[in-house]
This record gives sequence, structure tokens and C-alpha cells, in this order.
Amino acid sequence: MNFALQLITAGLAVGSVYSLIALGIVLIYKCTGVVNFGQGGFLVLGAYLTYALRAAEIPTPLAVVGSAAGMAIVGMAAERLMLRPMARAPLVAVMMATLGMMILINAVCLMIWGSDQRAYPALFPDGALDMFGIFITYNYIAAGVLSICLSLGFLAFYRFTNLGLMQRCTANNTKAALAIGIHTGNQNSFAWSMSAALAGLGGTLLATLNGLSLGLGSIGLAAFSVVVLGGLDSLAGAIVAGLLLGVLQTLTAGMLTPMLENFLRAYTSVYSVGALQQVVPYCLLVAILLVRPQGIFGRKGTERL
Repeated sequence: MNFALQLITAGLAVGSVYSLIALGIVLIYKCTGVVNFGQGGFLVLGAYLTYALRAAEIPTPLAVVGSAAGMAIVGMAAERLMLRPMARAPLVAVMMATLGMMILINAVCLMIWGSDQRAYPALFPDGALDMFGIFITYNYIAAGVLSICLSLGFLAFYRFTNLGLMQRCTANNTKAALAIGIHTGNQNSFAWSMSAALAGLGGTLLATLNGLSLGLGSIGLAAFSVVVLGGLDSLAGAIVAGLLLGVLQTLTAGMLTPMLENFLRAYTSVYSVGALQQVVPYCLLVAILLVRPQGIFGRKGTERL
């Protein structure tokens, strides 16, 4: 029982980081209608920026904030230099451009830092906390608490501030926003900068848990499962779905995979099922698309043809 609770606790910590990354994808989709496949690239670059700042002996809080600020600039530059000139291009072409942006960012990181996995500098104290027989490291506690606080803080900003109101107005009706004097181009730039900053923070937190390598960007693909599960237009859905996916992955890795492998070894010549937890997001994605295409928290829409 304690082992299952420990897995669930770790899953909630990892899932909260997924939620943070997925929020950026939802934000861009709500404002521009574009699914940003470059989020994985933002995630990797943010983690490497924090690594570089810590290597320069900059204090951890300043390194994390500096990395997020740098990623906000990268996100705004991506919108201004690449996405805005494609405003009249087909939506598929814009999404392919975001995919190309991810490949470009990964290539730049490969050129500067190489392909080897690196030990990430310690951002949080070593050790673990014993809570009623459940042991969880300070890394997981800090990553989970920070991710949840950042996610809730972003939702509060989006809901209760004037800038958040302009963002919601732009997302709901661009023409109406223009009619009342909102500069929708600036709002789109802000959405991209916020999305990149959230991804960079998520990448930093994931690197503290899994180490630093270019493979970290593949976790960005799991964020798409979170977005589809929660609903492409639901910020709250991204948070709930991220927590759910994190728990499913840890339970699969810690309980389901060993059970299946023991069964297969007893009755077949198969000894391993591989990284089954990496398959779970996509199985969940297919199941949700079949049953509820708009996601658990998404809204049905109609379109005149």
C-alpha cells in the first residue's frame, strides 16, 4: 500500500510539470488556433539555459528566473519572425513551421552542448522526506510544489488581471477584440512568450528529475496527450489531465510493468515489455479521441462548411 502511495505521490509531482508545459500549448491554441509542435524545443532550450547559468555560478533563483526570461524573449521572437509573416498561410503550414522550429532549436542545442547526457546542477537540497512511511525526495517535492504554484498563479493571472482579460477576449473573438481597441498582434506575441517561459520552467524542473539531454524534448510529446485529454481549449483541463497522466505513468512503471514481466517470464520466453510507461500516453490519447474527441473538459464546436 505504501509503495502504491509513493508511486502516486511521485506521479503527481511529474504530472504537475506536464501540466505546466501543456498550459503553454493550450494558451497558444486559444489565442491563435495553432497547435505548437515546437513546445518540446522550448522545453529543452530552457533546461540548457538554466544549466549554462548555473555553470556560470549564478545563484539558483536568478538562474531559473533568467532562463524563463530568456525563453520569453525566444518565444516572442519566434512569433514575430516566423509565425507572424505566415499569418495568411494555411494552418497546416504554420504547424509544420513550429515543428521545424523544434528541430532547429534541438540542432542549436546539439551544436553548443553536444549529445551526451549531463548531470544537472543541484537546484534543491539532497535527501528525502518520510511522510507516514512514504519516502519522496526533495527534488520531487520541490518540482511538484513549484509546478502547481506556477500553474495556479498563471490561471489566476489569466482570470483576474487586465492583461489576462485582453488575452481571453482575443482568444474568444479576435474581431471583437480589434473593435474595442485591443492590439491582437501584441496579445499573440505575449501568448507565445508566456508559453515558451512555461515550457522553459518545465524543462528545468524535469531536468532536475531525469537529467539533462536532448531526449528531454520527447517529453514535450507527452504534453500533447495531456492537451488532448484535457481539451485543447481548456486551461484547467490541462492541469487535471497532466496530474492524471503522471500518476498513470508511474503506476505503470512501478506496478503494471513488473507484474506483466513476471507473468511473461513464467509462461512465455518473453522477458521484458520495454518502457511500457512511455506507451500509456498514446494509448490514452487514442482512447479519448475515440470516445470524446474534444477532450474531457473541452467544448463541442460547430463550423459552417
